[in-house]
Amino acid sequence: MPLFEYQCAACGHRFEALVIGDRQPDKCPRCAATTIEKQYSTFGVGGTNGGYGTSSRLGSNCAPGGG
Repeated sequence: MPLFEYQCAACGHRFEALVIGDRQPDKCPRCAATTIEKQYSTFGVGGTNGGYGTSSRLGSNCAPGGG
């Protein structure tokens, strides 16, 4: 189930919603307006130590061609 971000065009409230199939939210949870817009979002990849984009589990032996 993907999580999407939306923004209400009426009040500017940004919120997230789980989308199942084609069923998208039909109104803003704050003001109940029906003028909501799907936003582009990014995803984060985090490690167990809170780092992003690297992993402390990979050693120097993991270089391309290094085996």
